[in-house]
Amino acid sequence: MSSSDSSPSPSPPSSPEASFHGPPDLERLVLHLVSAKRALTSTQYVHRANEIITGSCVLIEEIATINAKNGFTRRGVDEQIETLEAIRNGINDAGEKVDVEFQQTIARLDVANDRLQTTLAGLRKVLIDPSLGQPVPPASETSTQGELSSDLEISGPVKGRQRTLHDFVDEANHEEVLASLRGFIDSYRDSQSDLDDNVGRLSESIAHVTEILLDRNKDSDPPKRPTPYDEPPLLISAIWLDMEAHASDMAGSLQSLISHYDLCVSVLKHTEGGGEAAKQALPADVDIDDSLYAKKVPDPMDDAERAEMLRVLENDAVGVDDVAAEIKDRADDMEALWAQLSDRADAARRSQRQLLQAYKSLLTIRTSLPLYIEALDLFRTSWASVQVSIVAKTEELVGFCGFYEQFHSSYKKLLREADRRKAAAEQMRTVASKASRDLNRLWRADQKARETFMEDVGVFLPGDLAPGLAGAATRWEVTEVSMADNIERDEDDGRDGD
Repeated sequence: MSSSDSSPSPSPPSSPEASFHGPPDLERLVLHLVSAKRALTSTQYVHRANEIITGSCVLIEEIATINAKNGFTRRGVDEQIETLEAIRNGINDAGEKVDVEFQQTIARLDVANDRLQTTLAGLRKVLIDPSLGQPVPPASETSTQGELSSDLEISGPVKGRQRTLHDFVDEANHEEVLASLRGFIDSYRDSQSDLDDNVGRLSESIAHVTEILLDRNKDSDPPKRPTPYDEPPLLISAIWLDMEAHASDMAGSLQSLISHYDLCVSVLKHTEGGGEAAKQALPADVDIDDSLYAKKVPDPMDDAERAEMLRVLENDAVGVDDVAAEIKDRADDMEALWAQLSDRADAARRSQRQLLQAYKSLLTIRTSLPLYIEALDLFRTSWASVQVSIVAKTEELVGFCGFYEQFHSSYKKLLREADRRKAAAEQMRTVASKASRDLNRLWRADQKARETFMEDVGVFLPGDLAPGLAGAATRWEVTEVSMADNIERDEDDGRDGD
């Protein structure tokens, strides 16, 4: 047996043939037959290779079909995931836009509240001028914080301290507004939290589908991490070509082993006693060519032909074990290629199952999608209502600021008015004092003139001639009268007139 693909390698001799030189004897020919018969057990590898080739055809067709379906399904799933991510991002963007409006509204509210608190702090610093006549509460009274009231009356005593403008402010008014604002802000936060929860659930659902596609299932074994020394995986076409090459080479090698075995049988047929010697050398359970025992006379062969046959036999016998080992090695390679192909098929089937699971998850998400959209609508509606309320309450706070600022400004005007009134009263007292002195002087002069007149002519004039002629002079007085007395006097005059 000669083959260009096989190159015999030296090995320690296991029989006399390994060190025999010269024409082989009958014993050596029987040894060649036994070795050739043993090498024919490689037929099982060739049969297995044929099974692998047949199975690979089916498997490759299945892989191609599944991969085509998986590719189409994967594109659809990816598009659905992109659509869901776009919807989620749209909900997020809409929520962020509303939150920007909320922050802007709250910023205006903070400005109004800061202005109010600054105004109130200013009122606390302004002490009531004692000239206004406010009584100072005794130190023994219970201390309660005076609250501002719109009628500018103190609502509670203040322990042993001078009153301030803040004591005349009823804080219940703006505190009620602030409490309402806190309620509106809490309502917004609750609706925002509901929206965030819905967006979170949508994100988790999308992430779950992505996890399925990435094959990160906890139940499956984690994939081995590739190293820089790993060879890249073969393409399926390369696997198939390698399988075909191995199967073809195995078939050729097996054919050479069969030819070598036939040559051994033929040599023994042309050797006297060859059949009986082969029968004794081979185990009883090993089948051998029946032609070795047939009484049929073989075709005649001259010495030259027999010598050539023995030379070929000897040459081929040297490489029998190597050829059998090569068939075994190629069979192992085919098994490894078959394992790779099977792994590819398993991966394709696993991917198909994952895509089916992902598709079912997408159907579940699609069922819940209207709820996420509704959550955004509810959030927008809630914000629209809350925004109107916050803006209205902010305007009320601004109104309080204006009122309290006017209150502070009016207090300053009040101090100026008090000074003016004090000056006017002083002027009136001065005029009244001068008028009183002039009236007294005129009265004394009138009285003295009356007395002189009566001394001169009183004894000559009868009393009934001019009644009251001898009476004293009328005395005028300047008296301070309150506005309440004037009002009562005017009311009395009005009733008398009726």
